[in-house]
Amino acid sequence: MGTHSSAHSRAARTAALIGTEDEAITVAGTVAEVFDFPAEGGAAAGTAEARLDLLSRSGLFGISVPTEHGGIDVSNTVLAEVCAVASSRSVTLGEILAAHFVAVEHIRSHASESQRSTVFSATLAGARLARAAARRNNETADALALTSSGLAWRLAGEALCTPCTRHADWVLVPARHDGAKTAGLLLPTRIEGLHYVANSCEPVNGGAQPAEHVLFRDVLVDGDTLLQPASDAAAHSVPRSLDLLLEAARQLGGARHALRHLLDDPASDPVTTGLLSARLAAADAMTAEAGRAVDAAQIGLAETHRTNAFLAAASALAVAEDTIAEIRRASSGPAALPADGLSPHLSDILRESGELRRQEHHRQPEPDD
Repeated sequence: MGTHSSAHSRAARTAALIGTEDEAITVAGTVAEVFDFPAEGGAAAGTAEARLDLLSRSGLFGISVPTEHGGIDVSNTVLAEVCAVASSRSVTLGEILAAHFVAVEHIRSHASESQRSTVFSATLAGARLARAAARRNNETADALALTSSGLAWRLAGEALCTPCTRHADWVLVPARHDGAKTAGLLLPTRIEGLHYVANSCEPVNGGAQPAEHVLFRDVLVDGDTLLQPASDAAAHSVPRSLDLLLEAARQLGGARHALRHLLDDPASDPVTTGLLSARLAAADAMTAEAGRAVDAAQIGLAETHRTNAFLAAASALAVAEDTIAEIRRASSGPAALPADGLSPHLSDILRESGELRRQEHHRQPEPDD
């Protein structure tokens, strides 16, 4: 596969080996503390490059690698929880992990066996995959154009990519040749013709890291970088459903972060807190169920499996977005949500629930025996 130049331009890594799903979630929380930007305006520890190197060495990039390639292939419910835990502390970390996991799924679904072996082996060692969204005339486009160049192609255009793509190992780029179906190109991030517009991938004023603006100027592309194009019947493909699932997970992470602030506010209404906590729990449950549907689509051959996965992931995303919007509205506006539609019994239960959640939120952890 024509992707080895990236490895030649970087020092070899040695990543930790994560052995269980519980460990993956724990590691995600630990790494998220390093990426955390206090109060949305501070600065995380160390430089972006140092934080990303720590992330690569953590072993998180390898947790979705299939077992036949040496990974533990965590369930997609756990993958979603990893992204939610990360996003509850750092929007940037959540985006980086989600983009990587979706790109890995593209490799699983559309790559040749040789491509899988190369990428999965590198991923287990800490290699990172980023994703590109094509741009044309300052608007989103579905793909960059490929033009023939002998036995290869040339790629030109611009894209907005995962934050800090310059520090990734590969970037997955949607491309199309002469009206053909859109396919993925897995390009090393340090090859001739790739130009990163910004001078740094450090956040501006301590905020969330913006997408990386990348220019593709006459990039030479050979056949080894091309993933098998998806067919028309794969509009609801597993990678697309996973993308929606992990987007829902990132929204859940943001909702957890916002709810923590609400629980810290002594003026917040307990009924509101209880109701929003219940909505967040429901969104969590829908996301977990969508993860199981994506699991089934990865191993099932019937189109029904892929359809169910897409519908479940889309529903989870809709509920997650609604939940974070409600929590943010309660955090920034009046202390209470309208409770006219609640029965007195449910209102009492929610008040008790909200007060209990606030107590648990402030409870000091018990010392280990």
